[in-house]
Amino acid sequence: MYYFKKFINFFTNTENIFNYPKTIISEFNSKKKNTVISFSSIGRGRKYEQEFEFFKLTKKFNVVFVLDITRSWFNNLDLNLIKKSANKAVYSIGFSMGGFNAIMFSKFHKIKKVIAFSPQFSIHPNITKDKTYSNFAARIKNWKYKKLLFSNNTEYLLVFGDTEKEKYNLSLIPQKKNIKTIVIKNCDHMTAPRLHKKNELYNLIYKHFNS
Repeated sequence: MYYFKKFINFFTNTENIFNYPKTIISEFNSKKKNTVISFSSIGRGRKYEQEFEFFKLTKKFNVVFVLDITRSWFNNLDLNLIKKSANKAVYSIGFSMGGFNAIMFSKFHKIKKVIAFSPQFSIHPNITKDKTYSNFAARIKNWKYKKLLFSNNTEYLLVFGDTEKEKYNLSLIPQKKNIKTIVIKNCDHMTAPRLHKKNELYNLIYKHFNS
């Protein structure tokens, strides 16, 4: 199925026709002490614009919002462009694909702490059994990053739901002292939205960043 989708996308992919930025950065500098890099999820899908997620963080931090326009799971992001805006960044955050990107960025830039909600360990068809994002995987032409990479110098907090797919991705996460995980009971992939609805999201984020 993956390779069939790959074949179809070759002829229908508008990226072959239009040249547009694959990485969009928006900086909110409120002259705070610390800076957070917030990586976007896929949002509602390719037909919709991605949003600045975790926007409430701008009240306490300088925030750099990074949109992965082609939904590439870090493969199409302009790493050097992000680094230019992340000179003073000490934290990164993201949900789903954004969580994957937030973790990956810490491997290439000095980041003190990361909090990632429901990150995929991989969407590459030869690595994962979770086919949820196979449509997006089929559009990735150059797989520079097939799975999550972690830094030994960063503290991670990963938050998952308790569905089978969530547990599967959690099972692939390396067991290291600097990687802590939380499982939310009776919750699916929508961990960040669930915590936000219960007014617990930002308390968890602030606790992790400030500890």
